[in-house]
Formats: sequence, C-alpha cells, structure tokens
Amino acid sequence: MAPDRQIQRTHFTAPRRGVFLYVLSGVVLGATAAYFLDPRQSARRRAVVRDKALSAVKRSLVQSGKVLRHARNRFGGAIYSVANLVSSAGSVSDRRLESRLRSILGRTVEHPHQIDLVVHEGRVSLRGSLKPHEAGLVMQAIERIPGVRAVDNQIIDSSIATH
Repeated sequence: MAPDRQIQRTHFTAPRRGVFLYVLSGVVLGATAAYFLDPRQSARRRAVVRDKALSAVKRSLVQSGKVLRHARNRFGGAIYSVANLVSSAGSVSDRRLESRLRSILGRTVEHPHQIDLVVHEGRVSLRGSLKPHEAGLVMQAIERIPGVRAVDNQIIDSSIATH
C-alpha cells in the first residue's frame, strides 16, 4: 500500500464579492464619465440632470411646506379643542346656539321650515311636525351640541298630524 499521502486537490473558487463590486463600480463609473463627458451631448445631459435635481428639490420643499402647514393646523385645532373643553358649557350665547341648531336641522330634516325653534338660556324648545325617524335623529343631534342645557320636545308625528 502507498504511504499515507494526502492528495491535495485544488478547487476552483469564484472571485470574492469584494473584487466583483470593485469591478462593477469601475464599470459604472466609467460609463457615467463617458455619458457626461461626451463632447457632443454632455452639456445637454448635465443640464437635464441639473434641472431634474432642482425640480426634485423644489417639489420636496413644497411638500414639506404642506406637511408643516397641516401639522400647524392640527396642533391649532387640538389647542382650540382643549380650550373649548376647559371653558364653561354655559358660555355659548343663545343666538349662536340657535344658529348651530338651525344648521343641524337643515342637514338632518327634510323640511326644516316645519320646526319652530326657540332658545332661552341654553334651553331649547322645539315645536312642529316631523316624520318619526327624523324626530329621533334631531334629538340625537341636539343633545350633542355644547351649550344645550335642556330640550323641550313638542314635535308631533307628521303622519298623525296630516290625518
């Protein structure tokens, strides 16, 4: 038998990734230099790249301005909401409360002119005729309005009132 000899085998190993990246970056750098240093087209190409970069900067400035404006408005709204919570509930004038109620009636009821609305010291008096489902919606909406202390609901069912 042969003496203990180890046979050394040589394996083919692929080039390391680092070498490949150096070669690739060299190719990209060379292509970029050729692209921008071409005697015929380079000035135009550089101008196009410059214009696109300036346009991107301007768009980002406009967008950041919008984001800042939005944040400022949200912050201001939050401050206003907190200040509104801290203020007393009775600070709403009857005139303002009546205009809020009429606005809600206009959005909630099909015929808001059929409702007589009187506000005195935060107490709301409603008279008129409405459909039953509309009367429920109106009451839910009125109860959520800040400054309403009490509601005197004298609304009658319009289906009963017409017969």
